[in-house]
Amino acid sequence: MKENADKHLDDLSRKIIGKSTVESPSFEFTQTIMSKISALGTTKATTYVPLISKKMWLLISIGMFSVVGYVLFGASNNNSKWLDYLNLNNYINFSVMDIFSDFNVSKTMFYIALLFGIMFAIQIPILKHQLNKRLE
Repeated sequence: MKENADKHLDDLSRKIIGKSTVESPSFEFTQTIMSKISALGTTKATTYVPLISKKMWLLISIGMFSVVGYVLFGASNNNSKWLDYLNLNNYINFSVMDIFSDFNVSKTMFYIALLFGIMFAIQIPILKHQLNKRLE
């Protein structure tokens, strides 16, 4: 019975295939597909857009320089009572070297930190180059 069903399906498939014609694509099928692919490849999804624009960096730097300039060259003879209340006189003679005067590092730790810094400095340009090649 199974052979009879297989023979019937085989005859049916031969009739259907025999009646159908072979379809061929249009003359400019490849060019049409390639133009659609190239149009999809020009999306702006992979373009680099900085988080902070150049104008904002300029405004931030101008603001920082103006604050530093005001602190260094501004009115220093300000005798307000709240400055006396904060007792900032203890911090005026502050020296950074006083903090690190008792800090000792062994030679092994120094060489490890030096080697780590050198390897880090070498790997960053290599990784940046690979990332740029991948994004091209």
